[in-house]
Amino acid sequence: MDDDIKEIFVRADGARKVEIFQREDQTFGFAELEFGSDENSWYPVGKYSFALIDSVDNAVSEAKGRI
Repeated sequence: MDDDIKEIFVRADGARKVEIFQREDQTFGFAELEFGSDENSWYPVGKYSFALIDSVDNAVSEAKGRI
């Protein structure tokens, strides 16, 4: 099963976004993605997706503090 996206924050210029997600084991994480106009798709740019966080609120705080 795929991770369950809980929240998405998009930068004002639309070039980057952060996805807050919940894993099957009930831990949370976040990923920073950048939009590639050549590929017309989003791709990961940060190495934050491996963080194990205990709640969606803490994941949002971590993301805001690191990105």
